[in-house]
Amino acid sequence: MFLRVVVYPSVTPFFNSGWQGGATVQSVITMSYPQRYVTHQLEETSYRFFVNALPRNWYAERPGADYGVDVRVDIFENDEASGLELLVQLKASKSASESEDETIKLGTATYNYLWDKVQVVLLVKYVEADNEAYWLLLSDVPEPNQRHKTFTVRIPKANRLSTIDWQQIQNYVRDVTNGKLGTRRRNRFKNLKDGGQLDAV
Repeated sequence: MFLRVVVYPSVTPFFNSGWQGGATVQSVITMSYPQRYVTHQLEETSYRFFVNALPRNWYAERPGADYGVDVRVDIFENDEASGLELLVQLKASKSASESEDETIKLGTATYNYLWDKVQVVLLVKYVEADNEAYWLLLSDVPEPNQRHKTFTVRIPKANRLSTIDWQQIQNYVRDVTNGKLGTRRRNRFKNLKDGGQLDAV
C-alpha cells in the first residue's frame, strides 16, 4: 500500500494561564491510494508489445467483455478496411521457460467458444524476460479432452512475434473467413430453398 502522511498543525491556547501563544499539536493521517499491481502492469506491457508488432495500418482494440478474446484486430489493405478480423488470446509471464516451447493454460470452454468463431484466432504469449512474444494459430492446437476443464498449449519459441509474416497471416485469415462464410451462406440458401426461414448470418 502506498501511504501519504499529512501533518496538520493546530494551536491550543492556554486561556487559563493568560499566555498569548499556543502549543503546536501534530495530527498524522495516513491516506491510501489505488495500486497498480504487477499483473496489471504485465498485461499492459504485453498488449503494447503486441500492438507495436502489428502493421501500422491495422487497428487493434480490447473488447468490452472478455470471453476469451483479449484483442480484436481489424485488417486493413493499404488505407481500406478489408472486412477481415483477427481475434487474439493474449497471455503474459515475467520469466521464460527453459524448454523450446512456451506454455499457456487454456480453458476447454474457452477453446470451444473460440473454435466456433468465424474469425481466425491467434494465441500469443508475451515473456517479459525475453522481451518477446510467441504465437500459435488456434487451428494448430490439438482438440482437448472435453472432460477436462483446462489443458496446456505449447507454443514453439521459433514462432517469434517480432518476425511473424503478417501478409501470410492476412492471406490465411481471408481463406478461412471466406470458406466459413461460404459454407454458412450455402446452408442459408439451402434452408430457404427447402421452405425454411432465412437465417441471419
